[in-house]
Amino acid sequence: AMSDPHCPTRGVWKQDSSRCESLCPLLEGLGLPSALRGIACTVADSTMTTYRITCPTPDTCKIVDKTWFGRNETSVPLDGSERETKTRNGRKTFMLSGSVSDDGTSTVQCRLVSRGEGWYTRQERKVTAPGELRERNVLVRPGHDDVVVTRIFLKTEEDVR
Repeated sequence: AMSDPHCPTRGVWKQDSSRCESLCPLLEGLGLPSALRGIACTVADSTMTTYRITCPTPDTCKIVDKTWFGRNETSVPLDGSERETKTRNGRKTFMLSGSVSDDGTSTVQCRLVSRGEGWYTRQERKVTAPGELRERNVLVRPGHDDVVVTRIFLKTEEDVR
């Protein structure tokens, strides 16, 4: 099957927990209080994620992620422009943008404007083997090393509604 250059990560992908790094360093980097660390890390790492990734237009990527906590839909512009987006609870806004590179890496960037200059997260997704998606979650903060957490997803026929 020929992959779509605009949408190289198109498909339904189910997390392969056995091959995922802990999300804890990411949560800590975002300022998770140490009192909550144990439980929050356990919940984050045991939550199974499934993605349905489509590209309704050549310059838009739509990602539906589904966990025990429900379904979340994100529409990302792929033309380099930023779109103001609210968090799920609507309390904070961030600037969302996306791109697809020549090597087939699809990147979603969230500029965390509420935290100040230089804070952002990136999700870099790439099909690294047939039926296998590698997701790198990168947290960038001024004055700190980047935090990188890698997770692996496997293609599934099951659809995510």
